[in-house]
Amino acid sequence: MRLSSFLLLFLTFCTLHAQRVLHFTATSGYDHGTRTVSLAMFNSIAVDLGIEVVDDPSGTNFSDPVALAQFDAIIFSNTSGNAILNADQRTNFEQWVADGGHVLGIHAASDTYRHSTANGNNTGTWDFYPELIGASVQENPNHVNGTPTYTVQRVGAHPSTYNVPDQWEKAEEYYYWENGYFAELNTATLIVEETVGPNGQVNSYDAPRPMSWYRTTGYSRIFYTALGHATENYTTDLLFRAHVRDALGWLLENSTGLRSTTTRPTLHLFPNPATNTLILTSTSPMNGLLELLDPTGRVVLTELVNGVTHRLDLSGLAGGSYLVRVGASVRERVMVVK
Repeated sequence: MRLSSFLLLFLTFCTLHAQRVLHFTATSGYDHGTRTVSLAMFNSIAVDLGIEVVDDPSGTNFSDPVALAQFDAIIFSNTSGNAILNADQRTNFEQWVADGGHVLGIHAASDTYRHSTANGNNTGTWDFYPELIGASVQENPNHVNGTPTYTVQRVGAHPSTYNVPDQWEKAEEYYYWENGYFAELNTATLIVEETVGPNGQVNSYDAPRPMSWYRTTGYSRIFYTALGHATENYTTDLLFRAHVRDALGWLLENSTGLRSTTTRPTLHLFPNPATNTLILTSTSPMNGLLELLDPTGRVVLTELVNGVTHRLDLSGLAGGSYLVRVGASVRERVMVVK
């Protein structure tokens, strides 16, 4: 049996104008009061990444699909509640995502349009959104008491954690997911250790749990972090800044801070079909995250690649068709035969 590899998609990443990002901060629930400091931080990050940030505290840009299409990514920075976008604006956003727009959610972005399966109030208005972000915070309690310090641990290899320590001691309002909504296809990049609940006990929902993760849907990349409760995150916490900067860079495929102007690489896979080992060769250096996705779209393997060749161990995979993705621009199919 033989399956020829074929090119699935090339996305135009580099354009003659700076990439544009929408900074969205509307609330109809709890207001964290971080709009100004968040905007200031992202304006600073924009200098690092060579992008343009447009502020939108009310959702005006969601009303016009043509205007929305001008943005490569949207940041939901401490948005909250279930009444920040009307039906037409929500439809425009869904189409923008379908067209390949990327989303970065921060902290209360998971307290925005809670999923219909999540407990408590204000659920079920727009399940598309929490399913995109990957979670809805549980209710009663939402989180630990105050902002205690716990150890956050890096998981796997992802550009968003290049510049944070393996063990990060961080004060934060750590969210709970157990009785809310949490998507199975989230791929965690940071996990907090076991916490103590507001009742002074270690509850089932205090178990170690993801605090940052990424996911993909169609051509879109999604990144969410539950960090970012207090204003200090945006003003003095350089590790938090580095984490969200590198996450945004990954969304835009701009992790190095330099927008590439080189020809997009062509990827070759050998052998294909493969059994236990796959060799990747590229016409130009690969630099970043390689992901292997199963037929459901779940990321089953991630590795950092750097160079024109890379050897991938497939011995732990079941037989079937997989998608090999290197960055945002190159995707190829491989058939694994066992």
